[in-house]
Amino acid sequence: MIFTKPKDSRCMNRLRYISALCLLFCGLAVSAQTYEKVLRNNFWNASDNVAGIRQDTVSVSVAELSARYESGGFRDPSQAPEAWSAGASTSSIRHLDRISLTGSFSFEQTEGYGMCGSMFITPGSYPVDIFEFTPGRKTLQTYAFEGGISYDIAPEWRIGAKMDFESANLAKRKDLRYVNWKLDMTVSPGFMYHSGDLAVGASALFRKVSESVDPTQVGTAESSYYAFLDKGMMYGTYSVWTGSGLHLDESGVNGFPVKDLSYGAAVQLEYRDVFAQVRYLRSSGRVGEKEYIWFRYRGNEVAADMGWRINESVHGKHTLRIGAWWKGMTMDESVLEKVTENGVTTVTDHGSNRILSRSQWHISPEYELLHPLLEVRAGADIDMTGSISSQVYPYVYSQSLFEASAYVDIEYHLGRFDWGCAGRYGGGKVSEKEELVSGNSGVQTVPFRLQEWYDMQLEYRTARRFHADIMVRYNFEGNIYLEADMTSVKAFGLKYLTGPDRFSAVLRLGYRF
Repeated sequence: MIFTKPKDSRCMNRLRYISALCLLFCGLAVSAQTYEKVLRNNFWNASDNVAGIRQDTVSVSVAELSARYESGGFRDPSQAPEAWSAGASTSSIRHLDRISLTGSFSFEQTEGYGMCGSMFITPGSYPVDIFEFTPGRKTLQTYAFEGGISYDIAPEWRIGAKMDFESANLAKRKDLRYVNWKLDMTVSPGFMYHSGDLAVGASALFRKVSESVDPTQVGTAESSYYAFLDKGMMYGTYSVWTGSGLHLDESGVNGFPVKDLSYGAAVQLEYRDVFAQVRYLRSSGRVGEKEYIWFRYRGNEVAADMGWRINESVHGKHTLRIGAWWKGMTMDESVLEKVTENGVTTVTDHGSNRILSRSQWHISPEYELLHPLLEVRAGADIDMTGSISSQVYPYVYSQSLFEASAYVDIEYHLGRFDWGCAGRYGGGKVSEKEELVSGNSGVQTVPFRLQEWYDMQLEYRTARRFHADIMVRYNFEGNIYLEADMTSVKAFGLKYLTGPDRFSAVLRLGYRF
């Protein structure tokens, strides 16, 4: 990065104030590497308490345009065989006299070809999912905004608040065609006390997510299009898309709506070079609207993060981090009865049945070395998931899924060039068990499973694979840079997926100021 001395310091100061405020609310783009490096220098930047961003004094703003291409057969069945995307985004952290501002804005458009599978924007976001099976083109537009402020109300006290907002819309242009809208908002106010080497903080968290899928059929086909409602572990209902069991064409309901609310709190503690945070979240969600609530789910999450700067000298800064969380979730299916009398339809709720339980564990240790010429990160991600599906009495299915990966990421700075390479190796395994809780139920039909898609989905998550990434960045005069990044994935021992390879390339043009 090259800096030039301003000729008029007063003019430059005014421009910095204006730039900070503009970037907080509008802005254009961000360099993930530069911004991320500044974030990682202060543990509070990655915490849930924005009041702590004033523990650091480094200000940074970066604007970036990007374009991406990816293709290959090693993919989740809901991903695109081939996709293009382009976007612009920005992020900024500015520290002033008694106030610090952080903000970002981004826009991205993605065109995916030959896509089918999940109709949600982010598959796997909810306990239920809805699938369609006619490959076609999908267009996804995503807008994201983030704004945060930290203010010194007294020499040892700070307050802050932050809001994250994301809006996305997706459209498929081939029957079974549909549109999808998603809104995701998180608000987190907090406060902080600091004195010498000690800093203590607390923050509240509130998140609201709403998404709705609205399908339609325009063309005329000899037979109706089919869809599948996944109620967990790929057990569910498979029928024509207008069937009552799928709820895609339910009278009195606009599309297939999902609403999710989360609330909780987090506490933070920093003493000298050690930082720790503990967070608790409680969530509840529903699928449907008005009196037509088909599913209800509830969840709890406990998370802990810790960081330790073990050594800092002219030879570099060494940091250890570890994050862990546990999530538990249960989902009930409502028993609804519709009665039409004199042209008026009423819905009676006869209770609900527990059809899915899930417990997830995650742990991610990491080591980091930051040096003026060299950056190294090495770590691992370990996930364990246990699920129990009981849609049809007396059949109970349990699943244990284990996933693990290890990675190394190296970046070297030489003159105007930044060179980077990374590697990740991972895989997993799964085991299942079936049992009958009663032998005299009289039930003859077992729950339906979309076995082919289930096999592909599990193979994508558990297959042994190696990721290789190469990056080169050239820094021009005037704080402009051009970056190219290429990633290749090779999987081994596949049986169900269409291919063992996946390739992606990204081109970025950015400006630091």
